Amino acid sequence: EFTGPQHRSSRLPLPTMAPPSAPSMRLRAAVAMGAMALAAAQCGPAKDQPYPAGQSVCPTGPPGGTAGGTATDGSTACTAPPCAGSLLGDVGKTVVQGTDTRTGTIMPVGENIYGPFEAGFTSTQDDILASLGCSPGSKGHLAGGIDTNTAEQMVAFQCGVTLPRVEGTKYVSLLDECGGHTKEYHFHEKMTCLYKTDANSTHSTKVGQGSDSKYIYGKWEEYSKTKLPLLDACSAHFGVTPDSSGAAVYHYHVQDMPPFTFGCFGPKQTSTGVYKMLTVAECRALYDGCGNGDNVTLTTPTGSKQYDPWCPCWDADGSNVGTKELAVFSGDAITYTCTGSSCTASSSNTGMASGSTRVQGSAQGLTALTLAGVLLSMASLSPACA
Repeated sequence: EFTGPQHRSSRLPLPTMAPPSAPSMRLRAAVAMGAMALAAAQCGPAKDQPYPAGQSVCPTGPPGGTAGGTATDGSTACTAPPCAGSLLGDVGKTVVQGTDTRTGTIMPVGENIYGPFEAGFTSTQDDILASLGCSPGSKGHLAGGIDTNTAEQMVAFQCGVTLPRVEGTKYVSLLDECGGHTKEYHFHEKMTCLYKTDANSTHSTKVGQGSDSKYIYGKWEEYSKTKLPLLDACSAHFGVTPDSSGAAVYHYHVQDMPPFTFGCFGPKQTSTGVYKMLTVAECRALYDGCGNGDNVTLTTPTGSKQYDPWCPCWDADGSNVGTKELAVFSGDAITYTCTGSSCTASSSNTGMASGSTRVQGSAQGLTALTLAGVLLSMASLSPACA
């Protein structure tokens, strides 16, 4: 999947990855390349990625959710959460435009948001790996199913270079400073070019929409207080957003560490009208790639760690092998549950019906912009979700 960090405005002559929705293109490519090339390119959602280095089988892992359907763009749509997300493909789309301040490149609305993983780096990426400082490029080869942050640090260790780094005016990294890459541009991380962080910023604005139709916001719960949200294993929580009309809704936040955007799609319904955030164990139960006995030891400049390839569910220690529960679940159930029809609604379509919806949770997610409206509602409602 990785073909370099370049924006569309600065491309290297790289092989083009056929989209999953274009079987006719893949057929023409297969005829042109012959049986040998076809045999070497059987992995990934478009079946056009080579086997991992030294292997003759594709990495394992389910392509989508346990309770979803196929969206028109070929991604997996979650219609009955909780669901797994696509491991090598779209988990959402951006809903706002952004600009890379270093290059001036504009990212339009509708850019793809991918999950945390790379498909693996092989000889196909040798030129790109060489441009990152690997000599030869083969030093940077990696198996698939490793998140972009860890993959970058493994390349740095294996090639004896620093990543990311700045050389003159050039940013050198697997991803650009906005958190995306490749000619067929898509985001994995950060998405910092899509929302503001200034003195007047409170709750980050929305940057994208997941395959479950719910929105994802920048990383801040309240930027002016450098306050981050407490999130579940899907990277979401119940809380008031700048566009939820004072209602507490289940929504996602970008994180600095994996899964970065969507670890899964929630929430989980526990009884009629009652929903809860997903624990690490509940997230892992959605993926065949979690806990299937294929753990590996990965080494980066900071040391070695155990890692479970293709498992997008990380614990409180930042491990997808460990079992330390996330901080949001350390308190009473009221901090991670929500009751009422508004809990699972998309933020921009949510309004609080006075006296008709009861929500539970802490006041952690309230912002200065929405506090007054929520306080007015509390006269007839139980404690508001956060």
